[in-house]
Amino acid sequence: MDIQSLELDIACYATAVYHEVNTRTLEEKVGVINVIRNRLHSGRWGNTVCAVVYARGQFIGVTDASHPEVNTRAYLETKLLVLDTVVFNKYANPVGKSLHFHDDSIKSMGHAWGKKMVKIKRMTFY
Repeated sequence: MDIQSLELDIACYATAVYHEVNTRTLEEKVGVINVIRNRLHSGRWGNTVCAVVYARGQFIGVTDASHPEVNTRAYLETKLLVLDTVVFNKYANPVGKSLHFHDDSIKSMGHAWGKKMVKIKRMTFY
């Protein structure tokens, strides 16, 4: 993998994590990073990180023009977390083969996907 591809992948991971779970814990963020990885490996959402993140109807936060202005420091910290998780394998995958997630403000949808749930703080992974 060349450096430009790696940088683009890291940016796409970070953008999704930042807009989906920026105010959450490190563990919840690592869970979302691994959902993206799992989706990439499944091939159902695309064959690049960016294709997965920008797939129609997925990771709505990245395409929602009404989101607040990005906090540069928080975004850069998210990019570092992605590097530590994806490149340096500093954090183990806490969500197994989960392909979906939602926060606890949404009624459980696990039965709809027929998957085992993994609960991390306020996030549920399937």
